[in-house]
Amino acid sequence: MRRGRLTRTTTAMRVESSSAERERALKLRDEIKRVIEYRSFYLRYCPNAHLSGGRLQTLCPIPAHAHSGTGQPGLSIDLTRGLFHCFSRDEGGDAIRFYELMHEVKFSRAVGELACELGLAGRGRRGGGGDGHALALRAAPDEAATEQEAEREPLSSERLNHVCEKFLATCRAEDQAEGFNYLARRGIDGGTARRAGIVYFPRRAYRRVMCRMQKAFAPEELRRSGLFNARARLTFYRHRLLFPFRVEGRAVYLQARTTAAGVEPRWHNLKGGVPSLYNVDVLDELASGSVVYLVEGFTDTLTLSAHNFAAVGLVGAGGLKPEWLAPLGRFRVVVALDPDAAGQRAAERYGELFAARGLTLSRISLPVDVNDFFRHRPAAALEFALLTEAATEGMRDEG
Repeated sequence: MRRGRLTRTTTAMRVESSSAERERALKLRDEIKRVIEYRSFYLRYCPNAHLSGGRLQTLCPIPAHAHSGTGQPGLSIDLTRGLFHCFSRDEGGDAIRFYELMHEVKFSRAVGELACELGLAGRGRRGGGGDGHALALRAAPDEAATEQEAEREPLSSERLNHVCEKFLATCRAEDQAEGFNYLARRGIDGGTARRAGIVYFPRRAYRRVMCRMQKAFAPEELRRSGLFNARARLTFYRHRLLFPFRVEGRAVYLQARTTAAGVEPRWHNLKGGVPSLYNVDVLDELASGSVVYLVEGFTDTLTLSAHNFAAVGLVGAGGLKPEWLAPLGRFRVVVALDPDAAGQRAAERYGELFAARGLTLSRISLPVDVNDFFRHRPAAALEFALLTEAATEGMRDEG
């Protein structure tokens, strides 16, 4: 009798625990839906989707579908409500269900992993040890500098280089798959990413990476670099895909991107200004008179590199500094910035800036940014080469 009562009690406790976990998961699901940005979320799995009104149209990528339904394996996504529907298998649901199907996990795990990506994990739990949201807050970069902070000497370039190199090496020892898969969905292959020195570390490695950096450097150095904040926490918590700026083969600066949908800001960096063009070392490998592309951002730079076009990148359309023109002087420079208003204004200004130095700047105008152009057009490389030839004809004639 006693054993029977214990069994019934244990079963009841398990049911109660399961019910409580389910209730927490449902609350967390509602929080996810409140903050997630559906367009970014779905495009991460469907990078070639076509936007029409408030919907995305694409081929269904769900692994379990394989695709073994009837008719066209089309997927329609309502960006207003965040709902998807696969016409071939007549299956649909919300973003959580889509995550379940894409990763082949159960509801509770899908909710937990998405919540971690969005910095929501652990809300409502007692104690701070497992609270992902609280950890994200503790890892946040310091806010506006205090008077004492403003008086701090910036970290020397030599020491910043040591910090960068150690951080990259520490992160490189972790699993790179998630970061490289993110890049692959944007058309950037692993070889290109490795040549650029891109490194990733998964969220589960955050504390391990933080501890190793604390053992390697004094707290003051880590804080002055911007890698750590005043709470002695690694600030690269949500931003774990690292893009190093390398000059003469040495990492002199870092910027990092979040790979999670709906996280703002998308970028985080060390303290100090951007020290150089991104991928500037490629210039040392080129003969004088070679074509070099000036583009906006890391992704566009790497996209061109992946297709054997030499490119250097700007952080933001307006990020070109006059002192960076000298290394470009011996090349035929072609600017290919984003087609938005900021990109067009910057291209015009750079043409004037080059002319004032006695240099010529050619210009390519694309209907979309460079990465989208290459991902969505089968003959993009050939088209881009022809556009370059047309843009640089005048430069050859003048030469």
